[in-house]
Amino acid sequence: MATQTVPSASTSASLRDDRVLPLTRIVALGVILILLLAVVVLYLLPDSTDQNFAWTVLPRMTAMAMGAGYLMGAYFFLRVLTGSRWHHFAAGYLPITAFTIGMALATILHLERFHQGQFNAILWEVVYALTPFLVPFIWYIQQRYEPGTPEPGDVEVPLRFRQIVGLAGVGALLASILIFLAPQLVMSIWPWTLTPLTARVLAGWLLLPAVGGIVLWREARWSGWRVLVETVTVASVFMLLAVLISWNDWQASNPLTWLLVLAMLGALVGMPALYFYMQSRRPRLEAAQS
Repeated sequence: MATQTVPSASTSASLRDDRVLPLTRIVALGVILILLLAVVVLYLLPDSTDQNFAWTVLPRMTAMAMGAGYLMGAYFFLRVLTGSRWHHFAAGYLPITAFTIGMALATILHLERFHQGQFNAILWEVVYALTPFLVPFIWYIQQRYEPGTPEPGDVEVPLRFRQIVGLAGVGALLASILIFLAPQLVMSIWPWTLTPLTARVLAGWLLLPAVGGIVLWREARWSGWRVLVETVTVASVFMLLAVLISWNDWQASNPLTWLLVLAMLGALVGMPALYFYMQSRRPRLEAAQS
């Protein structure tokens, strides 16, 4: 009778080769196509959402902000599609899961606002019915290949900085929950006009940095941060461009206007600065060890 052998610890360890599975790439490609469609409608044609989107998004700033967010997502999944190491992207999947859950809940609560029966509404509803399950599933099956170790030439993100990012994530998470439960509160103070639906959509977008900060708190490898830093930089560029184009939607007398603009400028400056600083440590570290 044939006997079965139990894989040794070394064999199990060999599975953790950081590969990106074909299924992960296929899903990434599909997501990119859908996100680019949303970018065209929301960012390039923000005044036509009554005809071209799942619901009528007003004012222009809301549509362009969402479009900038989806462009950020398209960049992230392009890096997944073309990347070779899973751990470069792993920290992005749980934040995206939280975001998709937020979008699904906002859709359920405000279904009457959607253009029922139209293709764009159906596509939105299908996407946010599937992705709260599909994204964490991809993360789960990929994690068996996560080595949990630095790659060659990697450097460690300073603990103090990770703690700051993590605490900021906790704060953003609490704010997101508050906005979702009490959208009228944020509507009364926000520097451009929101509805209960767009306030809850905003809460869903806020879940990305919220959960992302908490996840990165525990990720010491710069190689696990790098793609997310690039992604935030892309979002900052297009968000600031959206602010310039849609400035008439903003209330210049609202202090929150200037806080948000400063936060965007801070991200636009801070993310590349962090990127180049951490990248510059790699050759110095290698030279010191040689």
